[in-house]
Amino acid sequence: MWFYDVRADGMTLDDKRTPIEANDLPDVLARWQNLDAEAARVRTDQSFFVPKQEIVDNGYDLSLNRYKEIEIEEVEHRSPVEILDELDALEVEIQDGLKRLREMLA
Repeated sequence: MWFYDVRADGMTLDDKRTPIEANDLPDVLARWQNLDAEAARVRTDQSFFVPKQEIVDNGYDLSLNRYKEIEIEEVEHRSPVEILDELDALEVEIQDGLKRLREMLA
């Protein structure tokens, strides 16, 4: 079974359905017409194959999200202490600027 994750169909998702630039449908058609090239795609791609037996084993559930694999990127965050130190430094800078402004206005 071939799956394609259509993210945009060339129209907005509101009730007006006005045309937009994003449109996956031409790509769907191009890939459908060349399914041999799809065989090597993995489940993190926008389109991929799933073996029939796996669909049977899942009770014929054809939900894309049951078979699509999501890649989760690990994000490294700065330590809270580092962020607080940076905020403290900015606060000192702001207070110095305010002090200079008050002196100019006096």
